Amino acid sequence: MITRMRFILLTALFLGFLQSAFALTDSLIIKGRINNLNGRLYRQAPFITFSRNNILQPQSELSKQADLQADGSFRVSLPMLFPQEEIYVDYAGKAFTTFLGSPGTVEITFNGDSIGKAKKLFYFAGANADANNQYPLYLAAENQRLNSSRTLGTEFFKSFWEKSPSDARFIAESRGEFRLGSVKAATQNTVASPVLYNWVRSVTDEEQLQILYEHAMGNQYQISKALLDSLKRLDRAPLTGQRVIWANRFGNYADQLVEGKKFDNPSRTNSLPVKLMAALIRDNSKNLSADDRQHLNQITANGLAEKGELDFMNKLFARNELVLNLLFNYERESRIYGDLFDSTATEFLKVRYLAKNLYKYTYPQQLLLNNHIKSRTGISQFKQSLDEIVQLEVKDSANIRKLVDFKNVRTAPAEALPGYYLTASNDRGTSWFNGIMDGLKGKTVYIVKWNIEDAKSREELDFIPALQARVPEDIVFLFVHFSTDDYTVSDAILRQYIVRHRLKGIHMSINDSQAMDLLFRLNPLDFATFSIVRPNGKFATKNAPAPSETEKTAKALIEVSQQ
Repeated sequence: MITRMRFILLTALFLGFLQSAFALTDSLIIKGRINNLNGRLYRQAPFITFSRNNILQPQSELSKQADLQADGSFRVSLPMLFPQEEIYVDYAGKAFTTFLGSPGTVEITFNGDSIGKAKKLFYFAGANADANNQYPLYLAAENQRLNSSRTLGTEFFKSFWEKSPSDARFIAESRGEFRLGSVKAATQNTVASPVLYNWVRSVTDEEQLQILYEHAMGNQYQISKALLDSLKRLDRAPLTGQRVIWANRFGNYADQLVEGKKFDNPSRTNSLPVKLMAALIRDNSKNLSADDRQHLNQITANGLAEKGELDFMNKLFARNELVLNLLFNYERESRIYGDLFDSTATEFLKVRYLAKNLYKYTYPQQLLLNNHIKSRTGISQFKQSLDEIVQLEVKDSANIRKLVDFKNVRTAPAEALPGYYLTASNDRGTSWFNGIMDGLKGKTVYIVKWNIEDAKSREELDFIPALQARVPEDIVFLFVHFSTDDYTVSDAILRQYIVRHRLKGIHMSINDSQAMDLLFRLNPLDFATFSIVRPNGKFATKNAPAPSETEKTAKALIEVSQQ
C-alpha cells in the first residue's frame, strides 16, 4: 500500500537550481507557519524540506529546503511539470505528510507542540485545500479497511503472484475498488472532495497497473491490450509516486520486449533508414562543405541514387564517429519502441532511454543526447522531466573535471577532492587491499562492493549519502569496484559517477585477477554486497546490511565503532 512516497532525499539540495532551470514552467508557491515553534525545536530543525517526483527517476525525489523564520513562517517555490503533482513535506523526520500541489499557492500550518501527538497535524489552504485536508482521513480509513480484509489487504500479495492472468486482473481490480471505497468511508460526515477522489483513483488504478506488469514479467507472458491502452495516461495529471513506480515497471517490461525484438530480428534492429542516417550526419557533423551538405540534403529527400553515395556517407560518418554512434544507437532503439508500442508509450520510452543510461555517458554526451531526444518527442512533460535530471547530472561538472583530471593516483589513497580518495595498483589484490587496511587501523570501515553496470549496485549506492549523514565522520567508506568481462567502464565515467552520486570515501577499481586473489579475503565477491571491519582490522561481518537499510546499517556501524 502506498500511503506516501519516501524515496531517496537528495542531501545536496539544489537551492535556486530549479527556479533557474525551469523558468518557463509553472510554479507552486508553498508558504505557511509552524505555530508555537520553540527555540529548542528551531535549533534542531531550522528548515522544512519539500520534495516532488520525476517520472523518469523512481529512485530519487527533487527537493528544496524552506528556511524557517524566527516566527516559524516559511516560503518556497517548486516548479510544476504536471498540472497536479504529489508533494512531500518532511520536517526533520519529526513530522511529514503528502499533499497535492498545483500551479498557484498552498498555505500549510501546524503546531510545533503537537508533533507526535495530534491525529491531524497539518492544515491546508489555497490550491486543492479540500482534498489535502481530507487526505489524512482517507489514509486512516484505508489503513483500517485493508487491515480488516485478509484477501484484499493484509494477505493480498501472498497468493497474488501464483494466480492466472485473468484471476490476477480480477483481484487487482477488486483491491483497487476496495481502496477507493475508503474515500467514501472517510467523508461520511462531510462532502467528499472530487479532487481527492480523482487523486486516489489515480493512485489505486496505477497500483493495479504496476502489479499486473510485475505479474506479467514474473510469469513471462504478454500483457493484455487493456494494459497497453492504459499507457496513454502516462503524461496525464496527477503525477504521483505510484505513477513513477508503475512507469518504471512498464519500462522494465518494455526492456524485455526490446531485447527479444533484437534477438528475433537483428537485421531490422541493427539498421536505420538511409534518409534518417543522412539527416543525422548532416545535422551533427562538423566541417561539412557546402557540397557535402547539398549531397546529404538530396539523400535525405530522395534516398540513395547509386552505390557510391553509401561510401560517401560512410566517410562522413567516420569523421564524426563518436557523436554519430551515440545518435545512431539511440535511433535504433527508438525505432524498436515504435514497432512495439503506441504513441504515448513510445514517447515515454524515448526520454527514458537517456534517463536509464545516464551512468554510461560523460556529461557532454548527456547534454548532446538530451538535446537530440528533446527534438524527437512532442510531449512537454516528458521533455522537461528529462531536462530536469540531465541538468542535475551535469551540475557538478567543475568537480567532475577536477576528479577526472587528477593524475597523482598511487597505491596509497590520495585525496583528489575533499572527501574523495583514489587509489590504483598493479599489485596482487590481497597485498594492495591489506596495505590500505593497515593504513586504516583504528577506524571502522564499511566496504562496498559494486559495479557501475549492475542495477542493484547503483540502487544501493544512491543511499550512501543518507547513510554517511547518520554515522560519525571517522567511519571510513571503502568502495571496491569490480570490472566485468563484457563491460569495462572508462576511468572518466567511473569518476564522474562517483562525484555525481556523492560517494565520499576511498575508491579502488580492481581487475579480474586482483578480484580472484581477493576471493577469500572479501568473500562474497558479488556486486552490491557489504562488509564491516572493526578498528582492529578484523571483520565484524562479511555480510553487513545494505545502505538501503539505512537505520539498521547506521546502528551496526556505530556499535562496531564503539566496541
